[in-house]
Amino acid sequence: MLLNKPRAYELMDRHGLDALVAQLSINTFYLSGYWGSLNWPGHFDGAYFAVLPRREDAPAALVIPSFEIRRLASEGGTWMPNVFSYSSPGEGVTLDDDTPAGIDYEGWPVRPGVPLSPREQDWVAITRRLRAQMSADAVWALVRALRAAGLEGARLGCDDERTGSWLAGRGLDARCQYRRDVFNLVRLVKTPREVELLRKAAQVNEQALLVAGHGLREGASWDEVEDVYMAELAKQGGRGVYLLCGAAGLPAVRARRGEPIMFDGLARHSNYHGDFGRCFVIGEPSAEQVRRHRGLTRGWEAAHAILRPGTRYSDIVREVTAAIRGAGFPEYRGCVVHSLGLEHTDDPKPVAAQPGLKPDAVLEPGMVVNVDMPFTEIGWGSVHIEDTVVITPQGCDPLTSLDLRLQVVP
Repeated sequence: MLLNKPRAYELMDRHGLDALVAQLSINTFYLSGYWGSLNWPGHFDGAYFAVLPRREDAPAALVIPSFEIRRLASEGGTWMPNVFSYSSPGEGVTLDDDTPAGIDYEGWPVRPGVPLSPREQDWVAITRRLRAQMSADAVWALVRALRAAGLEGARLGCDDERTGSWLAGRGLDARCQYRRDVFNLVRLVKTPREVELLRKAAQVNEQALLVAGHGLREGASWDEVEDVYMAELAKQGGRGVYLLCGAAGLPAVRARRGEPIMFDGLARHSNYHGDFGRCFVIGEPSAEQVRRHRGLTRGWEAAHAILRPGTRYSDIVREVTAAIRGAGFPEYRGCVVHSLGLEHTDDPKPVAAQPGLKPDAVLEPGMVVNVDMPFTEIGWGSVHIEDTVVITPQGCDPLTSLDLRLQVVP
């Protein structure tokens, strides 16, 4: 289970919610443990829902389209006791709870007289179990899930502002609140399983970035460098999101000898993110580059000293920035601290806020955070160090190697 259930219950109590209702892909996955096939291409709003009631004796539920039934078995299922599927509307037929029925799901045919593999047997079994009692569409299936959990008239925390109108249109009495922030707050403190996945994502991402960086050659385009990074991630079971050398690309379009180049790589493994940064140079680094890079390492040392429960993000920014400037890098602007998880910045985000704005969080055990220290000077180049840690009761445990050396390519 990925879900930090005790924290979810605590936050539902704190915010006066009777249940959480997820529609966004990362939240349906987080609550249920099931990643739907339509989540990858995106743009399929309302295809999946997950319901987590506050009452521990009320059944949690996952809503999926009928064609996902076999895949649910292949992917290990869900811990949630109720699964409600939907197909296409039937002809005036209703289910036991008087909601419109969908057409029973037949699935693909099974060849008679042929021994089936264990996985194929699971497909047949789950299809037989869930083929009937189909809802006419996803929202009707959600209505059934809420009623089965005794949540009619309840206060629902939703991650999609449209959920309330969807339910009202079907006649369900529910008080829906748009509380995407609550989902983020729950996800802020990771479970041991999440930390395990984030550790793997960090290792895979770091390795791919170092391979790409040490393959850097004079005259290379950034697309060529990024292709190496993406290919190396794929070899290790990861998926690349981006590899940046600064916000606007290489200064001369192609890599130049002696130019400091920051590498900032973001990748996914098992839907969790790795985020890692280092600085590379082709040939002998200049004294200024060595000095500035040394300043960043002093910043990381300052961060490591205070990465513990009770420290605020702003404390880290202040101490890291002061340490870097005091170590002979007075031009340094400032670092960024952010949570990492199912999102690149896994922090609560105010509605309609400027991108990057987030609350000044206080570190708690189980939080996974990045200290991000990029710097670019036009006409000179860029340097960077970024690493990931999980906060422990005593301090922090690094998920990346913490090898802070300046990366020199012959």
